Amino acid sequence: MTETHSCDDPRPTAQIVVLSDLPAGAQPAGAPLVQGNLSLVEGVKVRVDASLGSAEMTVGELFALRRDSVVALEAALDAPIELRLAGKLVALGQLVAVDERFGLRITEIVPQGPAERRG
Repeated sequence: MTETHSCDDPRPTAQIVVLSDLPAGAQPAGAPLVQGNLSLVEGVKVRVDASLGSAEMTVGELFALRRDSVVALEAALDAPIELRLAGKLVALGQLVAVDERFGLRITEIVPQGPAERRG
């Protein structure tokens, strides 16, 4: 059910987003993020971060947050989720459900120029 407010009402309209499961047997397609011989480093673990969006608020608004408060993010519902490695954007994707967890289906690999590869 959608909650609506008048134009003079500053409260955002909030809805629960229901994610659909990936189809069984879905396989990745396209070129991998990095190509070449990775045998020397392929076992090294790294942490990637997925960013859904952000919001700007005053300190007063932050301190006023309570359980069930809604913070409206600046990102649109259909905006891609950013995947970052050490703060650098490496891919874009779509939020999906993987069993009982969130997942990210990669929709675009962000090209890295020679200067960006060097760091």
